[in-house]
Amino acid sequence: MRFGVCAGVDVAPVLAEAGYDYIELSVAADLAPETDDSTWSAHRHRIEQMPLPVEAFNSFVRSGKIVGPEADFERLRRYVNTALERAARLGAEIIVFGSGGARHIPNGFDRAVARQQILDFLHLCADASERTGVKVAIEPLNKRECNVLNLVSEGAAYAREVARPGVGVLADTFHMECESEPLDAILAAADILLHVHTADTHRYAPGTGSYDYEALFRTLYQCGYNRRLSIECDFQGKLATLAAPALSRLKAAYAAAYKGNAQT
Repeated sequence: MRFGVCAGVDVAPVLAEAGYDYIELSVAADLAPETDDSTWSAHRHRIEQMPLPVEAFNSFVRSGKIVGPEADFERLRRYVNTALERAARLGAEIIVFGSGGARHIPNGFDRAVARQQILDFLHLCADASERTGVKVAIEPLNKRECNVLNLVSEGAAYAREVARPGVGVLADTFHMECESEPLDAILAAADILLHVHTADTHRYAPGTGSYDYEALFRTLYQCGYNRRLSIECDFQGKLATLAAPALSRLKAAYAAAYKGNAQT
């Protein structure tokens, strides 16, 4: 298993020193898909100089709408194409589709139409994935953050309806706990599980709460999943001191759950 953190370019040296394998950056902030290549090139250089590889991106669509009467699919097509092309240039393999604001269904808007708009967006992603090799993982978000796609099971259903290899699902343990979704939902989505996010109790750093990481890793082992897991949490301003202990907690749980059967 490769372990990373959702963070910004500036903290990559801290994460590298703590022993992480990769960093997960932001599409909106770090790929800037609505800027031209010359404008983006300076930031691209900063990313390429990091002491850690960037293997995944989140914060996919931060402006504009995917769902509702304001959705502009030609703009989205350009945005998605540029995002995945730039991610591929940097060697990343995964883009996370959370984007709760962009996919939020407006009050009174036809939910059947909204569902089709999400599917259309995912097909845009699948088209771009075929050209770039970068895959898009649907991230279920708890109901406090978005009013659609709240469960891993729902994300899996969308991915299966798209039925294209460039689109799969993400399991985020924080959102699963918020929605009381059991780990069995990950097992049921094993064939299309692309990525995993985690945080401990209250969305704090692993090792600071009571989340059962051994159970999580036992489930991932049963799925045959052994790729990446990103911490997405609030380090409460203590990333420099909590990063290494958080990684140690995850590695200990991983070792206990996989019991010598894991391949790093």
